[in-house]
Amino acid sequence: MTKRIMQSSGRNRRLCQARMLLFAPAVHNWVGNHLRQGKLLPVLCGMILWLGSIVCAIGQELEPESLWPIDEPSLVEEAANASTSGLPQFRVGYDSAFVICGSEIVEGLDEGSVFKLRLNGWGQLRHTVSRTTGNGRNLNQFQLKRARLIFSGTAFTEDLGYYIQLDGRSTSGDDVRLLDYYLSLDVGHRDLGWDKGVLGIKAGRFKMPFNLARSLSGREFEFTDRSMASTYFDVNRSLALGLYGKVGVGQTPIHWETAIFNGLVTGGAETGSSGNLDTNFAYSARLFSNPDGNWGTMQMADWDWHEQVSTRWGAGYASSVIDRAGATEFNAIRVVDSGSLLSMLLPLSVSGFQVNLFSVDSSFKYHGWSGTAEYYFRTIQGIEGADLPDFFDHGFWLQLGKFVVREKVELAARWSNIQGNSGTLGANDQNASELSGVMTYYFRKQNARFTVDVTRLDGAPVDSAALDFSPGDNGWVFRSQIQFAF
Repeated sequence: MTKRIMQSSGRNRRLCQARMLLFAPAVHNWVGNHLRQGKLLPVLCGMILWLGSIVCAIGQELEPESLWPIDEPSLVEEAANASTSGLPQFRVGYDSAFVICGSEIVEGLDEGSVFKLRLNGWGQLRHTVSRTTGNGRNLNQFQLKRARLIFSGTAFTEDLGYYIQLDGRSTSGDDVRLLDYYLSLDVGHRDLGWDKGVLGIKAGRFKMPFNLARSLSGREFEFTDRSMASTYFDVNRSLALGLYGKVGVGQTPIHWETAIFNGLVTGGAETGSSGNLDTNFAYSARLFSNPDGNWGTMQMADWDWHEQVSTRWGAGYASSVIDRAGATEFNAIRVVDSGSLLSMLLPLSVSGFQVNLFSVDSSFKYHGWSGTAEYYFRTIQGIEGADLPDFFDHGFWLQLGKFVVREKVELAARWSNIQGNSGTLGANDQNASELSGVMTYYFRKQNARFTVDVTRLDGAPVDSAALDFSPGDNGWVFRSQIQFAF
């Protein structure tokens, strides 16, 4: 990809500041009006666009026809000579993100910069029609499923990274939430002289290392969203401290990550004395590897049309001891196949239990074909306060896709199934299943695409606004979705 790099001098920044002041009163009034009405999402988007226009004005190549009329032609000449003026410089451009780099640049726009900011954004507008029987109501509506803004980069040293992701969605009204916020430090490279990525520390709110489905970004799915099984066995996000790295086995690097965190599905939980978390930490770990090192552009689909079979393997583990005092986590566990909360089925005398989860996954790509299978196991044991056996649930999702028109049209099918005895408190097994088909048209890879899928449900054991599934749903769900990303 050709990178366009633009430079700006201190005088050019003063010109941009003058333009910014022209808009300041109007922007101030607009922001104030929306804040008084409690509308945070339009304020955030508006401010990003306003700041983006300033960045573009600063970073553009100053040609007379690209600027507003000015009375000082010398500004153009000064900008052209900025590289020899000795003034502080920075670079602005696009490289899979809008990038702003500091003055310490070793090579290229996005290599070696100590201070670097990358800005990405993506969204998914979905239309859902459901005809189901269960606890939920039928839908026929447009929804903004995801509206993400991502700020990432490095600060002070190339080994200190940051990642901030904001999320706005129609299920949250006008509220914008802090979805991810974490810092990472490559200790191995910085302090031990090892290769990059061998050993690092990570702290903040992020996805817990456990399964493949959660590790993938929502913009990489072949379907409009994750499967029923991956949602049921999900660990999701939390506030955590983790380690990550890779080890070499022959010519094959094995990537690993582990974390200690507040609990299962506690990413949005209130913390502190006013929260409802117990005093027990949870733990998780994940390993994965791509033996041939050539997985390609996309995480799921075979956009690159592999001439040789490429494979990816992974496994994960998570464990948490849950007390009734931690209502956030205690009331998050659901059962097969009704999707009821386990806490509603257990006797009131039960004070706690332990949850253990395991996952294994395998994927391949070849000549436009792609396939993924992930299997999960969950045990609920050590139930305190009642004479109950251990509960065991297991499930999987199996997905197969094919580009029928290279780099344009892809078809895929998915089967998801969950079986276990948690819904009967260990008495006998019950079953829930999901069968789906999808067609995706790619306008510009994952940056612009249109997806249509249809799903047949037989007893959904999840309550998910993202999937548009409610506990106990039986029937059909039709979803069409437009995705845009930059």
